[in-house]
Amino acid sequence: MVEPAEFEYQEMRVQLEAMEKQGVTSRLLDPVRRAEIEGYIRKVAAERPSQVPVEEIGRILPGSKWRLAFSTDSAVLGDLPPGAEVRLEFFDDNKVDYILNFAEKTLGLNRLVAKSNYVVGQRESNAGMVTFVIDEIVTDIFGFKNIGVGFFGLLKGKANIISTTFLDG
Repeated sequence: MVEPAEFEYQEMRVQLEAMEKQGVTSRLLDPVRRAEIEGYIRKVAAERPSQVPVEEIGRILPGSKWRLAFSTDSAVLGDLPPGAEVRLEFFDDNKVDYILNFAEKTLGLNRLVAKSNYVVGQRESNAGMVTFVIDEIVTDIFGFKNIGVGFFGLLKGKANIISTTFLDG
């Protein structure tokens, strides 16, 4: 038996892997290609059972690393510099680094790291929702690593949400 949305799932994976190999972010895609991939993602999320049930995402996060391969939210894309890459590194059951790597140095910056605390929704209404709150922002700048940045202190305490609907492990 063929899994629901199997074609879209395979196409989505091929397209996202090609984007990663070529160093292309979803922001840099032409609108036709972007709409095509977004269609695959929406169909997979709507019709294909998640390999990891969203209620169990909290148990697999510690020690995992995520990369934002594609965003269907144009606000996420619009706020990032061209070629920027977002990564999340989950250390234990409540610590995460939200990392913004720059393709080219931006004002001397190589990356920003928002050291944060996170929680995962457990109720039916918010199962799989990862909320992280920024504690401190550090940067790699002009060759120096993990330098505290006072300017970004305005973001301390800011809550951010990742709404997870599908996870393939």
